[in-house]
Amino acid sequence: MSAARGNGRPASSLRGAHAPARVAACAASFAGLALIGCSGLLTSNQPTAQVYVLRPSWSAPVPITATPAGSVLVELPLPAAGLATDGIAVLRSGERLDYYRAARWAAPAPELLQTLAIEALRAGHRFALVESDAGPFASDYVLSLELDHFEAEYSGDGPPSVRVALVGTLGKRGSRAVLASVTAQSTALASADRLQAVVAAFERATGDALSQLAGELPPPGPVPVSEHP
Repeated sequence: MSAARGNGRPASSLRGAHAPARVAACAASFAGLALIGCSGLLTSNQPTAQVYVLRPSWSAPVPITATPAGSVLVELPLPAAGLATDGIAVLRSGERLDYYRAARWAAPAPELLQTLAIEALRAGHRFALVESDAGPFASDYVLSLELDHFEAEYSGDGPPSVRVALVGTLGKRGSRAVLASVTAQSTALASADRLQAVVAAFERATGDALSQLAGELPPPGPVPVSEHP
């Protein structure tokens, strides 16, 4: 600053003397980036991930004569290691956990199974109301879920087998009383070693496991008004 005052020219003038050149350089740089973008040189070589949804079907549970009673809140499943992602899990030889390349579920596996479990329980007509833990209503019961398996397993040559396993624990809300615990599991062999066939096997195994869950949970009895929160 003292040198600038010594020659009679303000420091701001010294900086401004080079401003046009700097502006021109910046403009040229931005123009070059725009041309690169337009020419497609910034495109990625990574394949676009295919997003898959599950639309399993489930068998209706054994009919019951009692009128559906009580409301149940279905918690987000607690996933086993490696299953908290939206990647489609693959178990390879040597207990190596992997994921299919450029493919994923429409939601992380726990969220996917929570939504499907709610649909299966609603179809079972054993509860008057079934909702998620984000629901606005108070519930009489809570169903906690553990997602132990949700992967395609390669055990040799040929297509993989899909394994789905859930543990559901039903209890009264606001207490530690456990009413029932159900282990629901199923395995389905993919018809081919192609992703569409593997997803179809996931649908079959998931539908079977959720049918077990909905069918084996005991119907709750009427809840006294005084027990409602």
